[in-house]
Amino acid sequence: MNRFALGLGAAAAWFALSAAAPALANGRYPSAGQILVDPADPDHIVVRATYGALVTRDGGERWSWICETAIGYSGFEDPMMVVTGDGSILAGLFDGLSATHDRGCDWQLAEGPLARRNIVDLSIDRADPASVLLLGSSVMAGDAILTQVWESKDDGRTWTQTGADFPSTFLGVTLDSAPSDPRRIYVSGRRNGPTFQGIVRRSDDRGATWEELDVPGSDDRNLPYLGAVDPEDPDVVYVRRDGDGADALLVSEDGGVTWREVFQAVSLLGLALSPDGTRIAVGSDMDGLWVAPTATLEFTQVGQLGVRCLTWTPQGLFACADEPLDGFTAGVSTDGGETFSPLLTLDRLCGPPPDCGGESSTGRTCPELWPGTASFLDAADSCEAGADPGGTAGAGGSGASAGGSAEGAGAAESSAGGGCSCEASGGGRAGVLLSCLAAAGGLLLRARRRGRSCPGR
Repeated sequence: MNRFALGLGAAAAWFALSAAAPALANGRYPSAGQILVDPADPDHIVVRATYGALVTRDGGERWSWICETAIGYSGFEDPMMVVTGDGSILAGLFDGLSATHDRGCDWQLAEGPLARRNIVDLSIDRADPASVLLLGSSVMAGDAILTQVWESKDDGRTWTQTGADFPSTFLGVTLDSAPSDPRRIYVSGRRNGPTFQGIVRRSDDRGATWEELDVPGSDDRNLPYLGAVDPEDPDVVYVRRDGDGADALLVSEDGGVTWREVFQAVSLLGLALSPDGTRIAVGSDMDGLWVAPTATLEFTQVGQLGVRCLTWTPQGLFACADEPLDGFTAGVSTDGGETFSPLLTLDRLCGPPPDCGGESSTGRTCPELWPGTASFLDAADSCEAGADPGGTAGAGGSGASAGGSAEGAGAAESSAGGGCSCEASGGGRAGVLLSCLAAAGGLLLRARRRGRSCPGR
């Protein structure tokens, strides 16, 4: 059974169970969708999940949970986040910009022109991570669209608009700046009707003026999303075209004037460029993980990992995955995706940050929500200082394969969860996920973590 069919079955089982288990506030299948590594401290990592933000400050040994309510959102919203040069965390919400500058304890919504605006994307400058770009795009009265780029030079504390408002017929979806030339900014989106053409807007003067460039094959049903800009050449830009039934990776080598399609898959949930720009990785939970040299862009599948996000830093290639199937929620690879070591498993999740006082938004709202969430996730109720929550190896630990092959994935699950690989189930990947979902009234991973017998496949 492929991952698409498996996902449908899993979703059906999960929602049936969550309807009878109100402990998980939004009833969503627990998964991660973004990994952020602090540019100044590689041990400080943030994972955005469907049930809040997960934060570690020791490289993944222990994780704290920040509930959605503390940040300022709920339900099915998946905000884009960044970690800036001083460790601040910013989140772009449907209803404004939320930021914390004190290790995740107190979150404040931006006031002034950014208040109650739809913040669709955020990007930091690689050369100066205290500098942040923000893209807001809100539908106003009469279907006019207010799309603006804003900039902060102080880790998101104050903001100024960069250039004038975009045309009221343009809907923005992503932005990025060139690492080698911060004056070069790209914004992707689409025009209003009648064609709803997908476009990239390019600025060579930090947003003072813009040039509008069409992206072939894109429209309101096939939106273009910026994936990466080459670290050495500001004219080389990668775009993911989100399609109906098929996603595609496009590259431009002339600043968006012309484009060529280099890869197509059922879905591309993750896309990451290596820090030196020599390799690019793409993948999804339906297509596995693929990697190519940027010199040739000839992709090779390196594993069956159920990719839900990708981030590539000097520390390695980070991936979000499906813990019941892949053995971890987030993992890291130091060999270009051939093998992954578990970075985040749910038994390392220790609850709200213990140093957040009751007067902070996190300390005020998350502790009362944690017991129900922990029970539903089968996460640790709490973690004693200095203890290893799940008896698992850290990101640099066992190095077991988790995605290079089916057998490798099983090995990593064994090391990650303190139990056996769900791959060993007689019902295959589909059977084990449904079993894990149903076990113990919806406690997702309890059986796998309690030493269940594990015959070979």
